Order: sequence, then C-alpha cells, then structure tokens
Amino acid sequence: MGPLPCHWWEDGRGGRYLIPGCHSRVMDPDAEECSCPSTARRLETALRTIAALKRAARGRQDWHDAVVRAVYDHPDGVKIMKAAADAATSSTPATSGRTR
Repeated sequence: MGPLPCHWWEDGRGGRYLIPGCHSRVMDPDAEECSCPSTARRLETALRTIAALKRAARGRQDWHDAVVRAVYDHPDGVKIMKAAADAATSSTPATSGRTR
C-alpha cells in the first residue's frame, strides 16, 4: 500500500493542515488538482492484486493436490501420509530414527 492520498488534518485547536499525498500538492499545497489515485483507481488496483493472489493460491493448491495424489498413488502412500500427519502433530520430525 502506498502513501495516503492528500487529506486535511485538524489539530483540535482550530489548526487545519494539509497532509500531501502527491507531488502536485507537495510542490503547491493550494493546487486545485491533486494527482493522488482516485478511489476508483485504487479499487481497480486492489481488485487486480486480489485476482493475482487468488491465481497464485490456486496454483499452489493445484501443486499440493498433485503431490498428495502422487504420494497416495505410491505403493507406500498411506504409510507415508500417516508418517507425515504424525510428524505434523508431534515435535518429532518424520525422519527421526530413520536411516537411508
């Protein structure tokens, strides 16, 4: 998230201060035109970001599902998944006590 858009801050004692959020207002606080992104533009950006995050999550979920399916398809798949579940719920790693 970038800087806040231009806004006014009131100090409670009658003072009112412009907090610039764009270069236009930094250079000229009285400038009529603010170059901060509009609410609509900020919403578009947020929606694009959310869509990209959802695509990434779907990709990770697809990868996870493929790995789980490959493990279950292995002759020792159920045993492997049980060992993984046991390791996840205990403090002992799945490979402790095993040798190759």
